[in-house]
Amino acid sequence: MDVYEALIEERKAGRASALATIVNVVGSIPGSATAKMLVREDGSIVGTVGGGPAEAEVMLRAREVIESGKPQMISFKLRENPDFDMGMVCGGSLDIYVEAIVPKPVVYVFGGGHVGYVTERAARLAGFDVVVADDRQAFANRERFPDAVDVLSSSFASIMERLTPNSRALIFIASRCHELDAEILKWAVHTPAGYIGMIGSKRKVVTVFNTLTADGVAPDRFDRVRAPVGLDIGADTPEEIAFSVVSEMIAHIRRADAALPLSRSMRALAERSAAKIRSTTQKDEEQTPASRKLELA
Repeated sequence: MDVYEALIEERKAGRASALATIVNVVGSIPGSATAKMLVREDGSIVGTVGGGPAEAEVMLRAREVIESGKPQMISFKLRENPDFDMGMVCGGSLDIYVEAIVPKPVVYVFGGGHVGYVTERAARLAGFDVVVADDRQAFANRERFPDAVDVLSSSFASIMERLTPNSRALIFIASRCHELDAEILKWAVHTPAGYIGMIGSKRKVVTVFNTLTADGVAPDRFDRVRAPVGLDIGADTPEEIAFSVVSEMIAHIRRADAALPLSRSMRALAERSAAKIRSTTQKDEEQTPASRKLELA
């Protein structure tokens, strides 16, 4: 596989990578003076920029570029630091430009109602591509979402069969009822999507978690689910909820750990709720009839 084939493959999979290109050489190097090397997110490479310690340094810097999204120009003055030479440039110099190749994230909005409508608009304004899905044609059509990448109107089961979210995809679930949200979430947690968020109260979140785990979904599947979804900004209206959700999506993409989400993990919320119920039940069982009478007195 050559560098360009590998680059296309990484983009299709939704994975970020970095492309290193030799842009200036003084002296001579093995191979082409415009050689390229692709550094994948997992650190593996395709191609070469000459090998040796200089290439190892480029690989390290490429990881920084992937993390930050900012390009770097790396210059090796081999007369000053012969350890980098290894016979590559005969004591000359070498400049390598490293740029991030980051696929544009796609947001899948399940539910074209009030919250879905404004969330699609907010997500587009933030630079995301958006796909809207609803099983009601009145809520999923081109008149309602003229600028979405795609608008899908069919049963959610058939829609989900057609979709293949990649690792940079973001899934937002806000359908018209708990049962549909649970159906969509059951599908979502088995995709590689990097972000999954479901709207709803804490009681609804715990109910859906219990329903799906009872149906055989492993609890650890919910570790990456944001439910309740969004950042804790006291959102109340559909517009405020949309900004809360899209802000959390941006924080996820930018890896902004300082952002304060309403819930770090759907599973964690459900387990805390279950522990609280067990604690309350245990206290009730430990109480004697006499102590209950004293409480009522």
